Amino acid sequence: MEKDIGVESYLQKLKRITPYWVKHNIEHVVEHQKWMKDAQKLGLTEVANELGVVIELLKEANKHIDLITKKINK
Repeated sequence: MEKDIGVESYLQKLKRITPYWVKHNIEHVVEHQKWMKDAQKLGLTEVANELGVVIELLKEANKHIDLITKKINK
């Protein structure tokens, strides 16, 4: 990120990047769900549980990115 960026320029960049962040996180969720299912099948319950936590954190992150999007599009 540039050091001497103006507010409007910053907001424009943020408006372009936030949809990418959400999409990218969703891709991770899908991939982690596959890993979690495999871990469950292999009896790696603790690993599967931690992957479940990771999935929930990514979903929570997307909720906050959505809040950012709403705030910058007022």
